[in-house]
Amino acid sequence: MSLQNSVLKTLSHGRQFTAGQMAGLFGTTETSVSARISELRAQGYSIYSNTAKNGKTAYRLGTPSRRMIAAAYAAAGSSVFN
Repeated sequence: MSLQNSVLKTLSHGRQFTAGQMAGLFGTTETSVSARISELRAQGYSIYSNTAKNGKTAYRLGTPSRRMIAAAYAAAGSSVFN
């Protein structure tokens, strides 16, 4: 399984994970995990990031709100949804 698929599968469990946690799970670097998250976002997955008080960023897979869909439509038009 590719690292990208592993990241997506991990996030699909409904919990949030830091890039460091996922890097430890998959034996890779935080930079590599962050790059895979960027790729998944570019493919249309709604991956949200939350920064904790300790400064660490955690990621979770979510569902876009109506406001987010409207913003995407306003920014790029209907071609975003084809």
